[in-house]
Amino acid sequence: MNRNGFTIIELMVVLSVLAILSATALPSFKNTLTQLEIDGQVNALVSMIYLARSEAIKRKRVVTVCKSIDKESCGGSWSDGWIMFEDINADGNRDLNDTKINEAEIQDGYKLRLSAFGSQNYIRFLQNGLTSFHNGTFTLCPKNGDIKLARAIIFSKTARVRTSKDNNNDGIEEDDSNVNLEC
Repeated sequence: MNRNGFTIIELMVVLSVLAILSATALPSFKNTLTQLEIDGQVNALVSMIYLARSEAIKRKRVVTVCKSIDKESCGGSWSDGWIMFEDINADGNRDLNDTKINEAEIQDGYKLRLSAFGSQNYIRFLQNGLTSFHNGTFTLCPKNGDIKLARAIIFSKTARVRTSKDNNNDGIEEDDSNVNLEC
């Protein structure tokens, strides 16, 4: 006997199997996409630090990265974005004679803050590639507020950069002092 199609029962079984597979795979796929998005944001911040350091050395000038809401002057919050510029008078503010080098921002909905010795408004790189203050930490919190997805970018006076890790295996990454990140 030659059959040219599916019976209703066979079709229902196939659809049921597809529904079960979709229900189990979709959340995992969504988590993977969210993790990739966060990794991209972290990589952008690390690249910004390295670029500012290399520009300071290359230009033999102080280069400052500051938070900026309008991409022209310093102000606002780190979540608004940042600008990178030659800081002629090394005051941490972009003046008329300061040349803008770069600008960037994080994706909408993410929260970014800097905690650092000296200033939370900017990072200043000297002509030798060192920062003008000691260590600092950028904390990136995801759109959905899930603390288990928060990341930190930790930098030293020598501009050595590393990302946070979950050293105690509790599912939340720690800052430079081994304290769980907070959003």
